Amino acid sequence: MVRTQISLTEHQHAFLKEAALREGVSLSELVRQAVDELIVDRSQSSSDAARALIGALSCGDADVSVNHDRYLAETYGEEKK
Repeated sequence: MVRTQISLTEHQHAFLKEAALREGVSLSELVRQAVDELIVDRSQSSSDAARALIGALSCGDADVSVNHDRYLAETYGEEKK
């Protein structure tokens, strides 16, 4: 573990202290749990955002998956060999 120091408002500290007492864990453990939840949330948010883009755009051509090389060549001015 890495020891670190943070500054909390009085309200944040009081809330965490009370929550830690209720849950029977140390204030440090409660903060670690909250950070773990934040990590999971942020990871899922990125994945969810990426998944939401799948199929979101349509060019109207039904054969893009088959002819993608040709479309890229046409778009970027390369001749198909």
